[in-house]
Amino acid sequence: MKDDPGQFPYFIPIEWQGDGPNPSPNYTSRGSMYGVGGIPHCQWGGSQSVVGGGGSTYGSYVTKYNQISAQDSPVEMELSLGTNTSGQFVVSADVELMDDITTTNNKIVFILTYDFTPDQTPDYFASAITYGEQDFDLTTSGQTGYYEEPVTYNPAWDLTKLKALAIVQTFSGTHEIHQAGITEYTGLLPMFASNVTEGPVYLGVQFSNTSFPATGIDSWEWDFDGDGTFDSTEENPYHLYTEPGVYDVTLKIEVDGEFAEITVAGYITATDGSSVSGTLSGAWIPEFNPYVITGDIDIAAGNLLSIQSGVELQFDTDVQFTVNGLLVADASSTRSEPIIFTSDTSWGGIRFFNTLEDNILANCEISKAAVSAIKVEGDSQVDVIGCKIYDNNTASLAAIEIIGSENVVISQNIIANNTSTSNAGAISCTASTLEITNNIVVNNSGQWGAFSFKNDSNVILTNNTIANNLSTNTTPYMIFLLNSVPVITNSIIIDNGEVYFPQSTPEITYSCITGGFAGEGNIDENPMFVAATEGDGADYDGLAADWNLQTGSLCIDAGNPDAMYNDLDGSRNDMGAYGGPNGLEPTDSENNTINIAAVNSISVYPNPFNPTANIALSINENDILHPVSVEIFNIKGQLVKTIISNEVVQTTNFVWNGKDNNENSTASGMYFVKLKTATSEVSKKMLLLK
Repeated sequence: MKDDPGQFPYFIPIEWQGDGPNPSPNYTSRGSMYGVGGIPHCQWGGSQSVVGGGGSTYGSYVTKYNQISAQDSPVEMELSLGTNTSGQFVVSADVELMDDITTTNNKIVFILTYDFTPDQTPDYFASAITYGEQDFDLTTSGQTGYYEEPVTYNPAWDLTKLKALAIVQTFSGTHEIHQAGITEYTGLLPMFASNVTEGPVYLGVQFSNTSFPATGIDSWEWDFDGDGTFDSTEENPYHLYTEPGVYDVTLKIEVDGEFAEITVAGYITATDGSSVSGTLSGAWIPEFNPYVITGDIDIAAGNLLSIQSGVELQFDTDVQFTVNGLLVADASSTRSEPIIFTSDTSWGGIRFFNTLEDNILANCEISKAAVSAIKVEGDSQVDVIGCKIYDNNTASLAAIEIIGSENVVISQNIIANNTSTSNAGAISCTASTLEITNNIVVNNSGQWGAFSFKNDSNVILTNNTIANNLSTNTTPYMIFLLNSVPVITNSIIIDNGEVYFPQSTPEITYSCITGGFAGEGNIDENPMFVAATEGDGADYDGLAADWNLQTGSLCIDAGNPDAMYNDLDGSRNDMGAYGGPNGLEPTDSENNTINIAAVNSISVYPNPFNPTANIALSINENDILHPVSVEIFNIKGQLVKTIISNEVVQTTNFVWNGKDNNENSTASGMYFVKLKTATSEVSKKMLLLK
């Protein structure tokens, strides 16, 4: 019967689901109304029922249908489905009584039905998903009334599978239905969604057009700030809110000269950073310091948060920062203005989980975490470069914890004065691939003093200074190994006791190691630090010490003689963090400030993308003062789009909408975004998938 409305024009199906993943609202009260005692229970006109199935079911249905459809209704009703200015659906019923209604306790019921199983045959479109009822106060012939029910729209709904119903029914006696109507949405319905609706400025909002119809729309016009001026004509635009405030958002669509418009009042709330929680997107700048993190925060997959030099993040107790998208916290261009992550009490650290974006922490100071200050898992990609990671005190985990990830670089950092009661004080690595280069790892305390490498971890340590860490284990191990064989070269590993390597034996060459170690170029000498701490562990301030080598140290010019390891001045590699092509350059002994190579880089998110890609630039402090160019080329090397042409940039975040310089849409494929500055040219692959 559902499949033949021509033969059965008065049959309006509603399926009430009582269990499964999508139970219908008001199922229990409707079932009680009809005294449901068997399944299936089919109700006709409110007053007649057929219970159970079997071969005679269809004939029973037809009999009931004929009885109900032969009745004259006292109600005439026009039903429509539209929207209001709040972005809600509105089911509207315009009613006139053609005869008196003698029943009492009458109500008008509004229902939306939907098809939860689109692969089902036949396709029913009849499962009740919303329910609302109002008193129906008309009783006398000639009376008219207008009733409407707002319903919150779910962006997951396919509007071609949605229907609206209204039923005028008595809720007493036989529960007779006086009239019912059904309709669907057939016109233009402007709708949109976004990655975030609230957050601190600069709030980056990626809008998504979800209008009906899904195809065939000729134009989109967006007003992002409620000022009456349309700001964009893209289908899925990105907008950066740079001032705190509450903003109305308008979308106007057009099909064949017909227009429809929706305004959602107060859709976007941009705050000043004084109380931050939830999902993040956009850019943070020092003007709004400090950003006070009062609840857990996250960067969702596909979102970017860019944090500029000098920004301070103050975390409330136990609050955690989770990154599933892209975090660019890069202050490498301004060494005197690091990005600070800390707490007045203790917080939950930064967790990178299942993110394959090019995440970066550069010139950041991370302290006061009560779990791992940095945790990387789920094959996430992160570069930790030139950071100070200190005074993190954990009950079980290391200052940096890597689990099941293969694209992690830890370089040019100072990792000092961290404490773990049951793991390594500095870095723990489980089933991961990791590069650890040119780091100062000093005065950490833990069950294992500095490192723990387990479960077939593939770790390369080059030019690190590892000194005065404290192992609290009964048998003290500076480096704990379990089924892992790290490769260590050009490093200094110093301990007042002995250095132990249980379970596995590392490969060590050209290193200065307490107690000596069999391997080419290894020595056992006093490295002659300029001003080392006087003892081991976090009770001694490794940050205030000077881990440079004094003139005459036997670690100078004693690293691997291969030219690939040479120091920046071309001389043979010096053992320790200040040697090699990426060696640290101390600039302030008192504060142990270090210089790292301030390189230019590009981040693209999401990547692959469709149809827009967000492009974030990291430009060093010298180049940022001079004109730069940002261009997009196809795989043949042909110029497709010019983003910036030889200009001094005021912002480093851009959006490419997949169109060329002539505003024509480009084809799916590989593209390259290139950044040209006064000193360098860098590029990044980006994949457009349609």
